[in-house]
Amino acid sequence: MSDKFIHKLFATPVFQFKIKDYEKLNLELTRYIYDLYENDKEGIQRSNVNGWHSKNFKIQKESAPYNFIKSIHGYVKEVMVDGFGWKYNAEKVGITEIWAIINKKNTFNQIHNHPNTYLSAAYYVKAPKNCGDIQFHEPNEVKKFRHPVIEQKNELNSSGFSLKAEEGNLLIFPAYLYHSVGKNLSSEDRIVISFNVDIITYKDAKY
Repeated sequence: MSDKFIHKLFATPVFQFKIKDYEKLNLELTRYIYDLYENDKEGIQRSNVNGWHSKNFKIQKESAPYNFIKSIHGYVKEVMVDGFGWKYNAEKVGITEIWAIINKKNTFNQIHNHPNTYLSAAYYVKAPKNCGDIQFHEPNEVKKFRHPVIEQKNELNSSGFSLKAEEGNLLIFPAYLYHSVGKNLSSEDRIVISFNVDIITYKDAKY
């Protein structure tokens, strides 16, 4: 039998980091997000089903979102440079949108992606047990709708993948990757910050 090598083409990564000193950061972010909620309980409608979706944060120096962006800036650079091997120009890389979602009991987020940007991210501010995991979905449309019977699941036949919600975790992934969030079955709120990263002109960046 001849030697065998499997070429695994066109990988779709999800980068996971644990933010340093996330406990202190999350206390500050929790206060900020609940203040937003109290002042705008209607929020906006995107992928959220009965959950609350904030408007985009207003970034001001020394504010909670400003401190958060400073804390994750290095991870974004690592993904772009060491992960994807992209050319990196700090003056042209920026967060174009950043918002929070509060999912109370029995609320969830339907499947969606984030068009017209390069990277998307989710950061867990509050994640009680059984609050709903993030689910990533196969981007190849043909593979999703027609495939043989699968006897043993592996990375070559998978059509979906879930990651457990855990406070302090930052997930960064290609913006084209479809994802959803399971129903919050706990009695506590699930709080997530999401943001998009693009290569833009400096004047359009949030940070």
